[in-house]
Amino acid sequence: MDFAILGPVQVTDARRPVRLAAKARAVLGVFLLHPNTVLTRERLIASVWDDPPRSALPNLQTYLTALRRAAIEVETVPHGYRLCLGPDRLDALAFEEAVREARLEAARGEPAAANRLFARALSLWRGRPAEDVTLAATVQARIAELEERRESARLGWIDVRLRLGLYDELVSELTALVEAAPLNERLWHRLMLALHRAGRRAEALEAYRRARSVLVAELALEPGQELRELHAAVLDDGPVPAPELETVREPGWTGICLLPADIADLAGRERETRDLVTALDASDAAAGLAAGGASGAAAGGARRVASVAPVIVAVSGPPGVGKTTLAVHVAHLVRDRYPDGQLFVRLHGASASPRDPSDLLAELLRALGVDSAGVPASTEERAATYRAMIADRAVLVLLDDAAGAAQVQPLIPGTPRSAVLLTSRGPLPALPGAVTYALDVPTPAGARALLAGVAGADRMASDPEAAQAILDACGRLPLALRIAGARLATRPAWPLAELARRLADASALNELRAGHLDVRATFEASYATLSPPARHAFRLLGSVAADGVAAWTVAALAGASPYDVDGSLEELAVAGLITAGAADAAAQPRYRMHDLLRGFAGELFHAEESGERRTAALRRVAAEARARAAGAAAELPLAFAPPPPDLPARTPPCPEGGAWLAAERGVLVAVAEAAARAGLVREAAGLAYALAPFLVVRGFHDDAVRMLGTVAHAAATAGDTLTETRLRLVSADAEVDRRRAGTVADEFRHLLGRSSRAGDRHAAAYALLGVAATLEHDLGSALTAATLAAERFQELGDGHGLLSAWTEIAGIQFYLRRHDAVGATCRLALAHLDGHSSLHRARFLRALGIACYETGRVEEAIGHYRTSLDLCRELRWETGERLSLHRLAQAEAALGRHDTAIGMLARCARLFVNAGDTRGQALISYTLGEISRWRGDERVALAHFTACLDRLDPLNEHLWSARTRDQIARSRAALR
Repeated sequence: MDFAILGPVQVTDARRPVRLAAKARAVLGVFLLHPNTVLTRERLIASVWDDPPRSALPNLQTYLTALRRAAIEVETVPHGYRLCLGPDRLDALAFEEAVREARLEAARGEPAAANRLFARALSLWRGRPAEDVTLAATVQARIAELEERRESARLGWIDVRLRLGLYDELVSELTALVEAAPLNERLWHRLMLALHRAGRRAEALEAYRRARSVLVAELALEPGQELRELHAAVLDDGPVPAPELETVREPGWTGICLLPADIADLAGRERETRDLVTALDASDAAAGLAAGGASGAAAGGARRVASVAPVIVAVSGPPGVGKTTLAVHVAHLVRDRYPDGQLFVRLHGASASPRDPSDLLAELLRALGVDSAGVPASTEERAATYRAMIADRAVLVLLDDAAGAAQVQPLIPGTPRSAVLLTSRGPLPALPGAVTYALDVPTPAGARALLAGVAGADRMASDPEAAQAILDACGRLPLALRIAGARLATRPAWPLAELARRLADASALNELRAGHLDVRATFEASYATLSPPARHAFRLLGSVAADGVAAWTVAALAGASPYDVDGSLEELAVAGLITAGAADAAAQPRYRMHDLLRGFAGELFHAEESGERRTAALRRVAAEARARAAGAAAELPLAFAPPPPDLPARTPPCPEGGAWLAAERGVLVAVAEAAARAGLVREAAGLAYALAPFLVVRGFHDDAVRMLGTVAHAAATAGDTLTETRLRLVSADAEVDRRRAGTVADEFRHLLGRSSRAGDRHAAAYALLGVAATLEHDLGSALTAATLAAERFQELGDGHGLLSAWTEIAGIQFYLRRHDAVGATCRLALAHLDGHSSLHRARFLRALGIACYETGRVEEAIGHYRTSLDLCRELRWETGERLSLHRLAQAEAALGRHDTAIGMLARCARLFVNAGDTRGQALISYTLGEISRWRGDERVALAHFTACLDRLDPLNEHLWSARTRDQIARSRAALR
């Protein structure tokens, strides 16, 4: 059975054509384009369909069966399929064999034999390879490669016939060729030479004029040196180099460029482009040194580079981040620095079958003009030949999608004038001397520019809110943005809001596909390369919607130790599916994953893990998270609800615990919410209770309220009203802490009624205290309720609840101006602090300082404020720090130390501004007004008091608003 691919696909059996259906012929065409090569199922599908249907795999199996039924011997081998053919059965291989023999005959000085062999080789071409079957865009590079080899062979044949003196025959042929390819200087050179040798000197000069005219018009370039020298020789009617000296130039080598097409305007990657060009400049400096162009300090730096090796720049990043696009763009920008050539090969590192270095070297050698027969057999010999061919030349080698250092190492040039730019999904730390560049998603502005470049700037401006939603849904991933932009560009009447809605309502991955571009398929290709343990770890990472995790999280999900999952995490990082960043605040290595990758991992978690295994994983990680969070938060007060019986005792301030909670905040919140959604109410509630105090103290109120609401809803769904009530108590107290007591007044009353009806006296006591906190307009009733709550906590033996009640009582007494009572309450509380959080001590010391200040004992107040301030800083309690520092400044001012006080207030004001605390900023103005009055400047005092009133919320700050209005009236009266 014979096969032909150099034109329409043909199969003949005993010279009779074999009929095949269209798609089966397309699959056969892929095999014929890659004879004797193992092709994976994925590669076959990607070669046949630009946009594979869901049934692509079963369809492929059907077409393979059809080929085998037609007696076409497609082999099934590890990792894929192969069709083994020889030059006697496939025209493409026969062409290569004939060209190889022709070049050998030419080198031996046998032009007549070479002429016959070249003629036989080129007669095998019947058109464009596989021109009658529909193949995907990924195959076009291979087709272009074959056509390039045909043109190289044609040029070799022309040179052989020039040796034989067949000038008239060549003139007509070359005239047609230059008409078809007018920018090819080599063809113009041969045409001029043939004309001159045929005695047609005037026509040769006219050919030069036409060549120069088209080059200047089309490229704004003068003809090259070779063509100019020939023109001068013809013009002077001097000696022209003999044809035999021109036939072995190997035109495919000098100045070869194998780079894919560039993107004219790579939006959003300007900084990265500059960085990579700068990194490659080092090799340019080395080349300059080799040419004698470096001197002084610059030469010293270049000399160090030149003495070692070529510059290697390795760009790594997750799938879809645009590594190849950026690398190709940069390679085009620096082409002029590597005039001897720019090589390009795809290493398929992200596929299940990365390409073998030996095959890659063979491809590079053929591109450099080595005949197939001249390619050595072993990898080592091929690498040596490759290095020898490009030695001391300025060549840029672009290696795309590397699997690892072992695959890349044989492809590195041996001399420093060349450089290597490579891409890989993960870092390649084992590649010595490489400059590593981790490519992240573009900046928000860069991502917007990228999307606008595809979809249109006017389109983006028509609905900025929807445009931002699309950017957010795509996570600024360049591949996702290009797909989103392409979908918008092909639907001019489609509102941006429609795509934004689709990306939000369904899995974003379902919408992020257009033509051969598919985000999910890109992720699947990387996932398919993983070992089973790494796949399992990747799926587990999709169970928790966290930006980054430490190893303990994955270990808990897997039911293993951190050591056991370390190898899987490393494999995921090498595959580019996670990023191993620097250590976090708790000195833990942190692993991050792009939002779309995490969504893909979540799909796999639900699709490939059974319900029982999903539940078990979440139960394990929630339990581990609760134990760790409870221990790390032991320096903080308990949550505002009846405490569970198994919480650890409170400890003094512990920086390590606080740092761990700060680093793990996002993960802990995500685990609580994931466990709640999975119906694990008890585990989720325990974690939420342990974590809430940290979130409130550190000012993450939104996180606390959202998490508590999610878990409370799960409890309500499960019918666990007791747990729901206690979680809602903690959530309402978080709102009180950020001075939104009025918004939760009805909530506390509802919870008080529910707890009382259920006979839950403990929860009722907390609800009653919450009600007291909302009675800002009825301080008498508030004091009664808080006092009753304190009595109940004493009866229940709840020390934390009692301290919370005394805190509320002291605050109410302060607003009632009962300062002696405030002092008594604080001293009582300070005597009962053993075994409780130091945060209570800081709070009561500040309140005691206020009582002393208001009763004229300012020096004593300063002592209490300073101690409170130190404790707040140890606890990293920024709210308490701001309040204590403000009170300390006020007391310093009252003693006449105005400059000291103003300096403290300036620092305090920055803290309030950074926290977005407008109430605090208002109180700074109030104190500045007091200082101005003490200094005798009533007009400035009035300005400060007025600024204070403008910043205060009259609905929630009626007491301070009333006090400030009194001060404004006093200032105005003094100024009359």
